[in-house]
Parts: sequence; structure tokens; C-alpha cells
Amino acid sequence: MMLWVMSLVLLLILATMLWLMWRSEARKAGKNMSGALGIPLVMVILAGAGYGLIGLNEHTGTWLTHKQEYGDVAQQIIAGQPPEKAASEVPAGALVRVLQSELSQTPSAVGWYALGALYDQLGAPVQTEEAARKALQLNPENAAMHLLLARALIEKNEARLTDPALDEIRWVLDREPNHDGAWMLLAMSADRAGRYALAEQAWASLLSRHSQGETADLLQRGLNRAREQKQREGLFANLSATVHGENLPAGGTLFVFLREAGSAGQPLAAQRKVVPHFPINIELTAANWLQSYPDEQADLVIGARYTPAPGASVDQAAITAVPTPLKLPQRQPAVLNLSRQ
Repeated sequence: MMLWVMSLVLLLILATMLWLMWRSEARKAGKNMSGALGIPLVMVILAGAGYGLIGLNEHTGTWLTHKQEYGDVAQQIIAGQPPEKAASEVPAGALVRVLQSELSQTPSAVGWYALGALYDQLGAPVQTEEAARKALQLNPENAAMHLLLARALIEKNEARLTDPALDEIRWVLDREPNHDGAWMLLAMSADRAGRYALAEQAWASLLSRHSQGETADLLQRGLNRAREQKQREGLFANLSATVHGENLPAGGTLFVFLREAGSAGQPLAAQRKVVPHFPINIELTAANWLQSYPDEQADLVIGARYTPAPGASVDQAAITAVPTPLKLPQRQPAVLNLSRQ
């Protein structure tokens, strides 16, 4: 409402100035301007009607209601005070909008952290990252804010650990070596990323402090899995194939995949690459694995699909290579021959 009133006042001032200039020029030309005093008033009325009928956003009413209901909660959060309303009484989406507005006027580290935590709760990692970085600009020594940023970076990478996220986690562990939250975040994200040495270290640290009670079995299973996968890494982490494309134009998109024979759905490992020439050698490293390493006796096949259009989808590509059985340990690259189907 205050913004609407200020807008009308500004319009009135501008209309009056315009009218005064108009009257001055008219007098110089010898014209009579009597009766023209109502022009500014008419302009203001028309502008106000236009704003009310067109300029008022359909969500403004809801926004003003949320602002009135949760404005105090947002201000209390920004001030680092416990809100008077319970979290269950405040919709996260509404509080996000109000808190964002309040922070634009009164920024605070705890406020940006709270906003980032809300975005994290809502599954918005890009916004979580932005809020966490703003919180850290104001309070760079806060461990919780570093972990919030790490979670955002991990979620942006499909729950897999990234090097920037690892830097944030290590910042915390360098100062708090027994921080269970940091170790758990590292254990789970490293496992998802296939970085099993880090996952093993994290699970072992957690188990050393929680070897009793209900969580011990879960932690032990996580540790056993990381160690098992780490042992298989030498066998599965460096597989290769030479892909031939006789009479096919280079420059397209190649998709090489590894899966268990007869299986469908997500492959075990895959790599997508623009092909500068044929034949081309493709390596499937630990970074290309999408699932856990299979049993050493698993029956695996490796295949490929190709489309001449760079960057195009190869899911329905008509140029394929028949999946070839993969013998382990691999002594030489598998040979894949692309052909039109």
C-alpha cells in the first residue's frame, strides 16, 4: 500500500510539473489556459486506475498477507532470535519469500543461512548455494554454513561428491575432527561418487565413535561396502573400447555403455563424447560409473550408440554397435563396430 501511495504522489508531482511547463509555453504563445487545472488530476486518476486494473500482480494479495503474517518471524530469524511461531505453523514457501525480502533490507549471516536451509528443504540446490555463499561472506568461520554450501554443491551433482564440496567439508574437519555431520555427508556423497577411499575413511571415523548402539550396524555395513568396492576398483575402473565407424561422418555424439548381459535401464557405466575422428579410443574410468561395481564374476557387455549430430540425444540413435562380451581382467580394448540399423 505504501508503494502505491508513493507512486501516486510521484505521478502527481510529474503531472503538475508537466502542466506548469505547458501553461508557461502556452502563455508565451498568447493562449488562455483557464480550466486546464484539472489535467494533472485526470492524469493521476487514470494512472491509479491503470495500476489497479493492470499493474497489480495477481499474487500481490497473497504476498501482502504472508508479509503481514510472517514478517515478524523473518525479522526474528534475521536477528538470531528463536521465532515465536513454531516451524509447523509457518509454510516453508511463504517464509522463503518473506525472508528473502527482509534480507534485501537487513542482511545477516544467520538470516542467509536460514534461507539457505529452507531452500535445501525445498530441494532447490542452486538457491541454497547462493544463500550459503552470502552467509559465508558475512561469517566465514561458521562450520554449519560451510556444510550447507557443501550439501548444495553435492545436490547439484546428483548427490555425488565434488572437489569444491570436499574442500568445504575438509574446512570443517580441519577445525572439528570429530564432526559427525561432516563425516556422514562425506561418507554418503563419496560412496555415490565412487570415491571409495574417502568413503572408507569417513565410515571408519564414524564407527570409531559409534561402535555401540543402533547405528553401529549401519555404519559397519557402510564401511564393509566401501572396502569391497575399493578392492574391485582396480578391476573395473579402467576399461576401454576402440570404436570404429567405417563410412560414418565424424563430429557426432558417441555414447559408450557398460551393463550386465540381458539387463535394461541405467547402465553400470557410460561416457558421452563428441567424436573428432574414427576410430576412437574410449576409456571408462571410475568417474564414468553410474552404479556400484558388480561382482567380479558378472557377465558384462559393452556397446555404443552414435548420432552424427553433435550434442544430440543418442537414446534412439539408429547407428549402433552390437554389445560385445567383456572379459575381465581386460588385456586389450574391446572392439566396437558402428553400423546403421
